[in-house]
Amino acid sequence: MLKKLTDNIYYTEPEETTDRPTMGYIKGEKYSLMVEAGNSAKTVNKFNSALLSLGLPPADFTVVTHSHWDHTFGMHALNSVSVALDKTNEILSFMENLKWSQSLLNEYVKKDIIPLFCKPHIENEYGNLSEITVRPADISFSGEMTLDLGGQKCIFKNIVSPHTDDCVIVYIPYEKTVFLGDCLCEELIGDQWIDNKDKLAVLINTLEKLDFKYGLEGHFQPREKETIIKELK
Repeated sequence: MLKKLTDNIYYTEPEETTDRPTMGYIKGEKYSLMVEAGNSAKTVNKFNSALLSLGLPPADFTVVTHSHWDHTFGMHALNSVSVALDKTNEILSFMENLKWSQSLLNEYVKKDIIPLFCKPHIENEYGNLSEITVRPADISFSGEMTLDLGGQKCIFKNIVSPHTDDCVIVYIPYEKTVFLGDCLCEELIGDQWIDNKDKLAVLINTLEKLDFKYGLEGHFQPREKETIIKELK
């Protein structure tokens, strides 16, 4: 399940049926960081089992890149300190109070609390929708935050993105690697993907100025910077 990208960075491949995103693991001299909480407790447990099989220690911290269900619904199953942007935590705090059933999911889709696109993926991940548990992160930050894992700085930065206002990238400068979450995607409303050229232009400019070699997107294989920039343009 976990693939090695650099000496200190591992990642999982996305899974289309349940829309599980790419998840990451960064190893420092003192601590380790998990990127994304995944879409369920089952996903978190699989991730932890993969760490164990590779002889890697459990993550001490977990950061999420935005509030969407596939990146955050595993938060309650973490044994690490969770971190999210303040905007993300506001959304998760609202969703924490929601109840879940088939009829309620249908209602949330009608109200666009949950996009129509996500509905079948949620149903595929959860045999029993009442098992869904949403939790906000333990720590929230505004704008930007740096976490030092011991010889390995990780920078969490809220950036302008067409996808959502709470998109965060996770930049590991020493490894020249950035976890992009879904920030390269269009905005999702219902089952429609809506482009925003102005926000896209700002995003391209941000990434051009960032010194990285590898970019890991939420639902695609890792790619090099030049390929990502070319495709966005």
